[in-house]
Amino acid sequence: MEYGVFANPNDCRRFYTCNGDVAYDTPCPTPLYFDDAKKLCVYKSKDLQCGPVPITTPVPTTPDPNASPSCHPASCQLPDCFCSEDGTLIPGNFLPKETPQMIILTFSGALNVLNAEPFSLLLNESRHNPNGCPIKATFFVPHEYTSYYYVQKLYGLGHEIAAQTITNREPEQFWSTASVDEWVEEVIGQKEILNRFANVSRDEILGMRAPFLKPGGNNMLGMIYDYGLDYDSSIATPLSEVPLWPYTLDFQIPHKCISDNCPTRSFPGIWEFPLNTYTAGDETGATCAFLDQCVFPDDPEAIFEFLSFNFLRHYTSNKAPFVMNFHVNWVTDDTKVAALDVFLDHVLETYPDVWFVTMQQAIQWLRNPIPTEMVKSFEAWKCPRTRMPGCNNSRTCRVKLNDGLRSDVRYLQLCGKCPEKYPWLNNIRGTKEGKSVKDLVQKSTV
Repeated sequence: MEYGVFANPNDCRRFYTCNGDVAYDTPCPTPLYFDDAKKLCVYKSKDLQCGPVPITTPVPTTPDPNASPSCHPASCQLPDCFCSEDGTLIPGNFLPKETPQMIILTFSGALNVLNAEPFSLLLNESRHNPNGCPIKATFFVPHEYTSYYYVQKLYGLGHEIAAQTITNREPEQFWSTASVDEWVEEVIGQKEILNRFANVSRDEILGMRAPFLKPGGNNMLGMIYDYGLDYDSSIATPLSEVPLWPYTLDFQIPHKCISDNCPTRSFPGIWEFPLNTYTAGDETGATCAFLDQCVFPDDPEAIFEFLSFNFLRHYTSNKAPFVMNFHVNWVTDDTKVAALDVFLDHVLETYPDVWFVTMQQAIQWLRNPIPTEMVKSFEAWKCPRTRMPGCNNSRTCRVKLNDGLRSDVRYLQLCGKCPEKYPWLNNIRGTKEGKSVKDLVQKSTV
């Protein structure tokens, strides 16, 4: 039997989860509907694909002469290229028992006083990897509602700061069709804002995630390639028996595209960290690409069991990195914080070959895979060099946003000097006379 999730032809609120030899008839949580094109429970909209999507033969078109080819392992060698036919191969052709199990905690959303305390609890310095270094996480930070005071604190503690966008604007579909210039202004603009107002080194902002998991296809990847980012993590995968490893975008993606706009051209050396779909693995049939998008009972034990089940899907198969994708609102829910707190302790105490790393640290291993017994001396996973700590006393700036459509007052918390205006599109530095990213930032020459 095929693995995956499939629409119920008689009820748009239900779907089938096929898991090995068993098919579960499953309801979507109220008030969601199952979209067979996206393979997810979603809110009702005019774009909803209710019922089974017919399998059609594509109308022949003129082939794109620049389309990326299928994986060709002989011409795709580490450290600069990695692919496999179905995405499940371990880099270096390692066996699972030779492979360290990476867990990557990722949080998307604005960092501010509402979530600062739970992060201090979950990422406290007493939690260590097998080499004695504190565990670290990756934060995809947008501009709106972000306190750069707290961003600077987390960066000073050694966590990875990656970019989301300046506006996170709606409608969601905007991101699937945004132009290269719009992606540059949004993502590279946010990278510059993080550098200017949170003192995050430009050289260490190397990854991005698209808002609403709406990747922008070739336009978005063209921006990533042109401006010297190393990786993206915006593409969700269908539910599969064996999880997928990260891959470079030299070749075609090794799975069906369930996001609206996946890249179809080659972007050599750019890593994609796919979002492996989580599943409950039982009659509930729950699936999600972000952990907070699954519906849980108000019970830390049940949530812990869900996290553990999905971890073991990685650990007992091909040890693909277990990327735990959260929105920051996860840590504002005491029940979910308690469950994650127990999960972190359980994994660290039970599995000696598990490492909590950032996406940048994961890429260092992917480029140069080494076996489990040698990882304790792996330079890229040693304790990070000391960064300048965040300030003790922040300031809150009252500044005006005037983007031509509105004029209102915004508040910006940071450690340094207040800008003259609220940093925004075409004025990332917040100066009196704004300039666009293209006026201020050069494309990568790498």
